[in-house]
Amino acid sequence: MDKGIIRESESPYASPVILVKKKDGTDRICVDYRVLNSRTVKNKFPLPLIEDHIDRLGSSRFFTSLDIATGFHQVPREAGSIAKTAFMTPEGHFEYVKMPYGLSNAPVFYQKIISKTLKSFIDSGKVLVYIDDVLLLSDTVLERLALLRRVLKTLTSSGFSVNLKKCTFLSSEIEYLGRVISNGQVRPSMRKVQALVDSPKPRSVKQIRQFLGLAGYFRRYIPNYAQRTACIAHLTKKNMPFEWGVEQDKARQYIIDRLTYEPVLAIYDPQLPTEVHTDASAIGYGAVLIQIHEGGLRPAVVYFSKSTQGTEPKYHSYELETLAVVKALQNFRKYLLGVPSKIVTDCNALKLTERKKDLNRIE
Repeated sequence: MDKGIIRESESPYASPVILVKKKDGTDRICVDYRVLNSRTVKNKFPLPLIEDHIDRLGSSRFFTSLDIATGFHQVPREAGSIAKTAFMTPEGHFEYVKMPYGLSNAPVFYQKIISKTLKSFIDSGKVLVYIDDVLLLSDTVLERLALLRRVLKTLTSSGFSVNLKKCTFLSSEIEYLGRVISNGQVRPSMRKVQALVDSPKPRSVKQIRQFLGLAGYFRRYIPNYAQRTACIAHLTKKNMPFEWGVEQDKARQYIIDRLTYEPVLAIYDPQLPTEVHTDASAIGYGAVLIQIHEGGLRPAVVYFSKSTQGTEPKYHSYELETLAVVKALQNFRKYLLGVPSKIVTDCNALKLTERKKDLNRIE
């Protein structure tokens, strides 16, 4: 109230309050606006794709991260909608004069404001913005200092302020959007992985879905993810009895082991030779995008996998291998379109497909 963020309310609306932990361990007050959000017309301004941002970091040597201080609370509310944000606490009934956390349109609206504010910098390719995280890229210290000065002046003149405690300046390694970036490589943040490691062994279908949701967030770091987790995902099917056994335990431990050993992926570079390696079986198919670096190093850029669906498990082996190639090309399209690349498969039948009259034996 002292900062003009909330005021006492006489609104007919009222939502409950919850506390959410921040990175630094302090509490953030949020309001449970699920009922209000279910009746809200959604704003269609697009949020950036996180993986697209990560793919643009490979050539940068130094990173500066700016955290906008209480970003949402710097945006005033439209007068006619203030009453709808009312919430209850043991101390009384209040409503937000500034934009609160928890509204379905809040992240999108804030992204729209910050994107317009820093549009010239974003268009130059030297600044990335994801809601209240602003990342500055550079190859030299002098370049970064000049860019930092211009960005800070623009933010200040637009009414924004930054939280110095959460900012990082001229670092060669940085944590950004749940990933750790350094030297052209990316790996998942161990803080994010820890949530998966600490999750209990699933004892219900709901807990299985929670585990797969957490694990799926990191699936691009895990080879053969779909095939390995197929025995777990199978338990989520309708009318399937819940029987968690040794096979599921092994699959769960495989995912945890792969992530706790800090898997590292290379950040894509369109100038490097690129290969797509594919494989398939009746259980599933997968692929890995590889780039050849100086010295012959061949690090993985991203893994892709998917379980077979419907009649796919009954396909002939070369049909499965062909399916793996097609799905891999679709999944890696943004990396391969217009770029010379090589497809590597262990199925010799694919080489002969163009010369075959009948792909399947007719009976």
